[in-house]
Amino acid sequence: MVSQMCVFARLAGPGLGDLVQRNIAFSLLRRAFPSAGLTVVTGATVAARFAEFFGRHSYATGVLPCPDPGEQDPRGWARFSARLAEIRPQACFVDPDSKGLGAAEARRAGIPVRLGVPAPGDGEGDLTHPLRLPRPLFGRPDLFDHAAALAAALELPGPLRPAEAVPPLPRSGEPPPELGPAAPRLAVHPGGSSQWNRRWPLGNYAELCRLAARHTGAVCYLFGDRSERDDLHRLAEAIAAHRPGTGAEVVADAALDRTANLLAEMDLLLGNDSSLAHVAAAVRTPAVVLYGPTGTEFLWARVYPHHTGVSLRYPCQSATNPAAALAARSCEHDCALAYVSADGPYPKCLADLSVDRVWAAVSRRLGQSRAARIEAPL
Repeated sequence: MVSQMCVFARLAGPGLGDLVQRNIAFSLLRRAFPSAGLTVVTGATVAARFAEFFGRHSYATGVLPCPDPGEQDPRGWARFSARLAEIRPQACFVDPDSKGLGAAEARRAGIPVRLGVPAPGDGEGDLTHPLRLPRPLFGRPDLFDHAAALAAALELPGPLRPAEAVPPLPRSGEPPPELGPAAPRLAVHPGGSSQWNRRWPLGNYAELCRLAARHTGAVCYLFGDRSERDDLHRLAEAIAAHRPGTGAEVVADAALDRTANLLAEMDLLLGNDSSLAHVAAAVRTPAVVLYGPTGTEFLWARVYPHHTGVSLRYPCQSATNPAAALAARSCEHDCALAYVSADGPYPKCLADLSVDRVWAAVSRRLGQSRAARIEAPL
């Protein structure tokens, strides 16, 4: 009988969205072994940075920090190995993106059940339950392919359906007191990680918000973290300058629980390819997501059925590697890699994306989002 499980997820520079996606695997493991503890093994930096997520918003019951990717200090590994031995997990799932901590290490640690996608460095017998991925539909396996393969390896009953793969985000569910009247509520996230630029021009967001207010009476809630506060206030001022009285509320640097609770009360999220799109899916709020240099839209198209992707699909929109590994990447249009400021420059694939094209998607979804919302227990 399995009383303790672990997930080896020594990830290199993940964002919040990357971790929210991991709840798919965490929840499947908990379904297979409902009375077992689930410890996520990840780098010390990731464990500290995302402590709120792991502690309140994941399906894990604990976190065990290990040395960060690239760290080779034998004493750090010895301390980690001793703590892992104390937990005594009987099963381990190896995350496909785990770096230097995989099936071979789980085997050496004496963990009897080892699940994962076969990796190039795995030896015979390192995985006791290899995940068998189907032939991909879009060039490489998507999130549903991985989820279905894990569910099959765990021998969960019944076929896993794409729309049921994403579990609800654990959260307090407390209604945010600052919400205004029940006019259409449009969440807007114009930001994203600064090390690579996936942002639609801020002026376009201002024009879109004015259209939403004029045609639907929507109140816009502008989401972002502390580093994006100035851009959010600049956006709010631009909305009000051209349409006085338009509702625009800035929500900057909120805790994840408050952010999730607010998003759950929105009719629609409009934003770039960033973490809040994944949080919106997990709280069952429809979204219109604008895709720039990333070629990741296909990864979650099946498991996020209430997301609408908007993309010009230029041939160069193909980046799927981690942001930390993009330094050597070049764009055929010589687009700047990093985000500099709201004044630009912006990637051509997003600068060329017209407000009219985005508004067509937003107006369609904003009108139907209440009926389209997926109701699921928390």
